[in-house]
Amino acid sequence: MDPQLQKELAEFAKFGDKVRKVNSPESREVGAKFMSKGAAEPSDIFISTAPKAGTTWMQQICHQLRSGGGDMDFEDISMVIPFVEMAHDLGINLDDEQRFKPSVFKTHVWEPLVAKGGRYIIVVRHPYDLAVSFFKFMEGWTFKVGDISPDTMTNFFFLKLGEPDQQKGGICSAFHHMASWWPRHADPDVLWVFFEDMKEDLQAQVERVAAFMDITDPAVIAQAVHKSTFAFMKEHQVHFNERPTKRMRNEVMGLEPEAGAGQGKVRVGGGQQHLLSDMTKAAIDQRWRDVCQPVMGAASYAEWREAWKAEQASKLNKV
Repeated sequence: MDPQLQKELAEFAKFGDKVRKVNSPESREVGAKFMSKGAAEPSDIFISTAPKAGTTWMQQICHQLRSGGGDMDFEDISMVIPFVEMAHDLGINLDDEQRFKPSVFKTHVWEPLVAKGGRYIIVVRHPYDLAVSFFKFMEGWTFKVGDISPDTMTNFFFLKLGEPDQQKGGICSAFHHMASWWPRHADPDVLWVFFEDMKEDLQAQVERVAAFMDITDPAVIAQAVHKSTFAFMKEHQVHFNERPTKRMRNEVMGLEPEAGAGQGKVRVGGGQQHLLSDMTKAAIDQRWRDVCQPVMGAASYAEWREAWKAEQASKLNKV
């Protein structure tokens, strides 16, 4: 084995031990019980994504819309829109009434494990960007810069994930997450959002989310757009950097108390696919064909996104 890869894998083993402790078994169990206890309130909204698909961005959009575009009075966005699988560790009771309506929750579980009876916003993103963004999120927090490469992280973590345990829940692969929700993409209680569309036309996507949430006030929508821009969120990065999680879990994970404290989640929003080798990209493409193509009918993410756009245009032409 290549000495550099051998060194990286040794560091990766340490990373694996740490990342398994990001949330506790108790917190995962509480989250699973919340999801399975019975029907959700019809007004409840669940933002369901694979990690790094634009979850924080959508949390901010939803929170600004429901608060009238005026609330930034929170330590971290996940303290006002709870992360179901993490809430217990952060001292959040998922059954408590939220400050604003509708109640909104963040989750990374796939469709079979989500609470039924609510409404669902599904945000998806190109798998190359998911892999790089996850690497960047963990680098400098759970491992030192340079200790693990993007290719090693992608091949030995991102591509190793599969279906979650149906009894214990847990995270599934991004491919299984997208495929699990796709059969419901046209349901009236599901809003399908592509991360790339949010980057290309934030106004249009915020308007879609507002309509889904039954919010029509142009002034509220305008404020939500402004406070969901990259510039605004970058300027207020302290609200989007998982400080409560790091404060509560770093010691359990075997990290320094301040590890990752200054590291935010609002970065460049893509454009770093070059960090992955052609071989790793080919492996991602093959995983898409194995898991997603049989469900979506598209041989690539780009082809799938274009087919979705054509479907939406066809619906508009029929109105």
